[in-house]
Amino acid sequence: MRRRKPVFDRTTLAALGEDGLLRLLTSRWRPGPTVRTGVGDDCAVLAGRGTDHSLLFKVDSVVEGVHFPPDTPFRLVGRKALARGLSDIAAMGGRPLDALIALALPATAAASAVRDLYRGIERLARQSGVDLVGGELSRSRQLVLTIALLGETAGYPPLLRSGAHPGEGLYVTGSLGGSLSSGRHLRFRPRLSEGRWLAEGRWATSLMDISDGLAADLPRLARASRVDFSVDESRLPRHRGCSVKEALCDGEDYELLFTVPPDREAALRREWPFSTRLSRIGLCLRPSAAARTLPDSHGFDHFRLS
Repeated sequence: MRRRKPVFDRTTLAALGEDGLLRLLTSRWRPGPTVRTGVGDDCAVLAGRGTDHSLLFKVDSVVEGVHFPPDTPFRLVGRKALARGLSDIAAMGGRPLDALIALALPATAAASAVRDLYRGIERLARQSGVDLVGGELSRSRQLVLTIALLGETAGYPPLLRSGAHPGEGLYVTGSLGGSLSSGRHLRFRPRLSEGRWLAEGRWATSLMDISDGLAADLPRLARASRVDFSVDESRLPRHRGCSVKEALCDGEDYELLFTVPPDREAALRREWPFSTRLSRIGLCLRPSAAARTLPDSHGFDHFRLS
């Protein structure tokens, strides 16, 4: 009898990549009766109080040396950790509710620095309507901060990555590129109001946030929706001084990427109530034989070595 090759052989994580590892780890998972959307979106979607009420669940971590340099002010580390999760709630069109905080750090850390970290979390929580309801403390060699967030959509369904159709316009909020070099990755504003407006008004058919860069995240939306795409690089909204490649690949923009039916595009642009920049960057296409990629580009991947 032929022996099956073990799932975890000598393949490295660098060879698998972040998406490949996630597929490997979750391929056997089967959602239970309370799960409406499981692995593969910005948040898990769980059954709420009725058919028009859903709970959104998200967990996210920031790690010293990966998501922020060691000399980053602790207040900004705390803010960023919560803001990342809030951006995922925004990417479902949801409203954030409650958060749990798990902090691991060296015993030599200054108590005043930890107080500043929590102040950064608390300030953004107040601004966003989030209640901090508990957590966990532990010791580690470096700072690792994990925040689990609960949110909801009430009276309308959450927006998923999988709802795009051929012929729909591709849109992004804000501007892209240069987040790390400018420090914007520590101070960005989660697009909660914009995401909720898009979902409540049924303006968009699919939605996600841009965390790993447009070059990585747009193909994820396309795969989930089973569409192809075309991007007009001249229309990419770039921060001043950023190249097209930086706008595609830098990551940590935390802007919204979404699709709009052609018969709703003019009204969307006319009715858009925010000062946030709104840009049409391309079009969804029928699936082609070969997956389309963005030229000269790859986004952020935790396990890529270069």
